[in-house]
Amino acid sequence: MMGFIEAVKTCMSKYFTFTGRARRSEFWWFMLFITICSMAISFLTGICVGMTDVDTLYGVQLSTIISVLVSLFFVVPQLAAMTRRLHDTGRSGWWVAALALLSCAYAASYVVVMMPLLGVLETTTSPVALAEALTDAMASSPIAATVMSFSALPLIILGIVIFVFTLLDSKWNENKYGPSPKYQ
Repeated sequence: MMGFIEAVKTCMSKYFTFTGRARRSEFWWFMLFITICSMAISFLTGICVGMTDVDTLYGVQLSTIISVLVSLFFVVPQLAAMTRRLHDTGRSGWWVAALALLSCAYAASYVVVMMPLLGVLETTTSPVALAEALTDAMASSPIAATVMSFSALPLIILGIVIFVFTLLDSKWNENKYGPSPKYQ
């Protein structure tokens, strides 16, 4: 079984490696590392924003930008590790490509739909006003709202399927992705 430090080193050294296989311990220790890093960055940026005299909205935007940049840094190694993990269970990495594609479609449509809300967020926090603004935003971008609506359910289902696949045990024999790192 691979430990925490070894898993992080392995996954970061295989930043762009989408071939081969990854054991469960390698994958899940790396996911824990990413989660800890994301939480730490969010916590630290929140503290920094709270300790300064920065406008709250500006601080939230700055905190969000930093969190997004950290997330973007980890996207490629996370997708690579997930692909190698699926290979270890005998499944294609195209599952991960489909998940990435659906995620991008959802994110892009979300941004298009939510852009008009930024002005409303600066002026009010009323739930009624925000709901009305969201309804107006979705009506003004029907294509984006449709993409967002139709990509959400498949994204959730595919995410659950891949999650289950990553929990499965390694295939004990060599497969088309290489020898088993567990049963060598």
